[in-house]
Amino acid sequence: MANVTKAGEATKEVVETAKAETKSTVESIRENVTERASAATKTVSEGYKTATDTAGAVAGVAKDFGAAYYNGVTTVSKTLFGFAQDVYAETAEHATKVMKAKDMTSVAELQAAFIQNRIENAAKRGKIFVDVAHEQTRATWKPVVDALATKKAA
Repeated sequence: MANVTKAGEATKEVVETAKAETKSTVESIRENVTERASAATKTVSEGYKTATDTAGAVAGVAKDFGAAYYNGVTTVSKTLFGFAQDVYAETAEHATKVMKAKDMTSVAELQAAFIQNRIENAAKRGKIFVDVAHEQTRATWKPVVDALATKKAA
């Protein structure tokens, strides 16, 4: 019976040791999982913040680009419309002068002067148009260029 009691005590001791080791292992695993979950949560949160910050910055640049594009197109259109109004006024004035001309020589002289004037004005307006279009293109892309320059500096 003494052997049975010793065996029972030994078994009890083995069971207690196994319980203690299991409890220690479970606690270690729990701590490890908790640390990893915390690190993963932090990584996901940082990634989410980066993504939302980036999306906000891109949206801001897109909004600024859209506004600049609209302003550029409007300015170029107004410039072209102004040219069209000038051409219409010049043509109407020329037509009036031609109608009042007394002979074909006067008509020919008026026509030659009108054509020369149209060519000179077309060249001037062409330069103005190129300058306006260039300026508006720069203004349109400025938000994008600034954002990229800021990104490179960071």
